[in-house]
Amino acid sequence: MKKILIADDDPVMVKLFEFNLRKAGFHLLICREGLSVISRAKDERPDIAIFDLMLPGMSGQELIRAFKGDPELKDIPIIVVTGQGKDSTRDNLISDGADSVFTKPFSPSALLSRLSELL
Repeated sequence: MKKILIADDDPVMVKLFEFNLRKAGFHLLICREGLSVISRAKDERPDIAIFDLMLPGMSGQELIRAFKGDPELKDIPIIVVTGQGKDSTRDNLISDGADSVFTKPFSPSALLSRLSELL
């Protein structure tokens, strides 16, 4: 079973991830703030990570940079979800190392399709 590390502080988004991704057969590791994500990733070795852009403690963008700068984590694909639909935000996240950016609201089937491509 593939493991997905999800970093999101919005309880509604977490419930949506849980419903859709568990139903699709994924094991989920949930972090509700940014500071615990790095240690959790090193302990649990997820196959992919999904970060909200705006997190308490450490932003999704800071997490991307931390993952890509860490030899243990740099190869984990990263998807970012954000409420900011600006092209400049998307471009910055991709240049920092995100593999995909989804603007809220997004289609669960589109997310599942992208997960399949990345795994």
